[in-house]
Amino acid sequence: MHPGDNGRAGLGWIRETLAGCTSALTVLPVLLTLGLLAFSALGAQAPPVALMSAFVTASIGGLVHAMLSRTRLPSTGPTSATALTLAALVTQLAADPQLAPGTSAGVQAIVALCGLAVLLSGLLQVAFAWAGLARLSRMVPQPVLAGFMNGAAVLIVLAQLPLLLDLPLGTALDLDHLPAVHPVALVLGLGTALLIWLLARHWPRLPAALLGMAAGTSVHALWSSLGGTPTAGSTIGPLPLAWPWPPALLPLFWPTGPELLLAHAAPVALTALVLASLGALESSLNVRALDQLLNSRHDPRRELLALGFGNMVCGLLGGLPLATLRMRALATWHAGGRGRVAVLVGPVVVGLLYLLGGPLLALLPLPVLAGVMLMVALGLADRWSGHLLARWWAGDRSRDLTLGLGVVALVVGTTLWQGMAAGIGLGLLLSLLTFAVRMNRSLVHERYTAAARPSRRIYPAPVETRLRPLREGIEVFELDGALFFGSSDRLLDEADALGSHCRCLVLDLRRVSAVDESGAVTLQQVQARLKARGIELHLAGWVEGTAAVQSLHSFGLHLPHWPDADRAIEAAELRLLSEAVGELPGDVRAMADVPLAQSSLLAGLDAAQVALVATLLQPRQLAAGEMLFAEGEPGDRLYVVGQGSVSLLSLPDAHGRTQRYLSVSPGMMFGETAMLDGGGRTAGAVADAPTRVYVMTLHTLDEIGRTHPDVAIRLHRNIALHLSQRLRGAAGAWRSSTR
Repeated sequence: MHPGDNGRAGLGWIRETLAGCTSALTVLPVLLTLGLLAFSALGAQAPPVALMSAFVTASIGGLVHAMLSRTRLPSTGPTSATALTLAALVTQLAADPQLAPGTSAGVQAIVALCGLAVLLSGLLQVAFAWAGLARLSRMVPQPVLAGFMNGAAVLIVLAQLPLLLDLPLGTALDLDHLPAVHPVALVLGLGTALLIWLLARHWPRLPAALLGMAAGTSVHALWSSLGGTPTAGSTIGPLPLAWPWPPALLPLFWPTGPELLLAHAAPVALTALVLASLGALESSLNVRALDQLLNSRHDPRRELLALGFGNMVCGLLGGLPLATLRMRALATWHAGGRGRVAVLVGPVVVGLLYLLGGPLLALLPLPVLAGVMLMVALGLADRWSGHLLARWWAGDRSRDLTLGLGVVALVVGTTLWQGMAAGIGLGLLLSLLTFAVRMNRSLVHERYTAAARPSRRIYPAPVETRLRPLREGIEVFELDGALFFGSSDRLLDEADALGSHCRCLVLDLRRVSAVDESGAVTLQQVQARLKARGIELHLAGWVEGTAAVQSLHSFGLHLPHWPDADRAIEAAELRLLSEAVGELPGDVRAMADVPLAQSSLLAGLDAAQVALVATLLQPRQLAAGEMLFAEGEPGDRLYVVGQGSVSLLSLPDAHGRTQRYLSVSPGMMFGETAMLDGGGRTAGAVADAPTRVYVMTLHTLDEIGRTHPDVAIRLHRNIALHLSQRLRGAAGAWRSSTR
């Protein structure tokens, strides 16, 4: 190894270690305030329990998660939403006089029940991961998520008011407490929040919360040393100097443990379920955001397992719930941390701060910590719903915007009225309802008729004239999403609502992601019901190997199917033509064999002129599937179809599929663009069936121009007319597709 490598490695370790220390100091104010937020209902007993719980989570829980995780910067800790959820349980337990929350034994029992809820939430998260449910957290709609965040932000602000007013922890605000309010404490807390906001706004790379807490603590100490009256607020007070051992769950094994569990099993279980769901959701969103920032990817199952085991350890030791902490990861990144050393150093430093810095932590003013938490609440508020509210205020009363804001308001209102658990429960219910409604509503993504988007086959003029009014009888439904038990009734309703004019229905399955047994049965029901009304059903987008088609094969479904809607519409057009003219006599029979004299190239020429040109054209016979030319080849000739059909196709994609641009029927020409401009072929040409074409080269056209200029003028006019019709058809198709 080169000597310089040792130096660079040493510098790397130093940089990573410093980054870990920086991240630990950055999250310190949030740790202190979240612990107080969770256990404020314990009153004077809250600070020691709260801080120990917060530090257990950030140090031991964070270390366990970091060792099990495989993300780029696995950084965890307590979060506002999970702390609020646990706070609701603490409030409910503290209201039980049998637990005697004012005594040491009562506090230990409450901590044990909270630890059990956190432990069970970890077990549930592990179960979610093993059951393959790690990705379900991404299915929560944005309005529901915004309601969670806004509700949590408001609850945090309400929980800080007693601290800002220097009232005892757990005090309910009412007019009777106004004489006990200390205005200096309020000014100190709000000033701390304002300073943090200014630092974060103008110097975003600085640890704003840490600097704000230090400044607020200094002002509190100066005021107290001067003997200022009234007081600037209470401090945390003495802290226990040892880790929680034996485990926090030990009171559950006391003789009164079974009775304690039975009395509070329901709220503990509900809190565990909410913590598991909320922690998984919040962590998933934060890790996804970090992936975008760090250009990385994570395994959702592995991360949920790591989070679950971390919460199990936190529960055993009486810690707060654990979740991915984006702020901690960003602090590590901005400080230069790029690897696991910085991530592992952070939790260790947090633990040392608690063990060695207890006397200093005890001096922290509660109003200052409340000011820090106000800024946490501000950062937690959802920006998306704020933009929606601004649009609504500006006069936008669209249905979707109003519905989104209504869901946000409903979740926020329920959270404030009944607590975080009720708000989350309502949010999950709304998520399920939204999913079911949108899956049902969005199944038919678009519907149109063949009159708006005909097939790409070019018919002879007499046939096109006969076909044009018939296309209104061809309906196309473009489906989107999964065709399953929750959405199949929608398809039946749409099919039953078809008018009497409909003769063919095309179901385009190219956007269908999956089909279950109910969906397959529904397709059979649709076919039977339509057949009874004389309507034929065609399936489009039938691509072998896709999940939807494999499911349809498995369920034994046999229906007419085509690779795309274009081919299916063409089949429907031909069916309606055959019904309209019987056994394909007259105009339609001409599609099978059109004399050269009746082709679009020779239109308007007299018999002698037709005979002249016919002698100069070269006939060529093609077998079905034979390629006439490939995309990109140089072209110096055009072709007239006399019998059969030729399709112009794109190059195959990665799956071997081609896109049909158009199909040329007998009597029509193609290939004229490359012949005239000398460029390469814009598509490949393949015979659909045994086909006869007539070839005219550019040299032949020039020769006719020298010897028979009047014939050449007519040929050029016919070519120009053909190109004009093609252009008009393409423009019409484009307008229809963009409606």
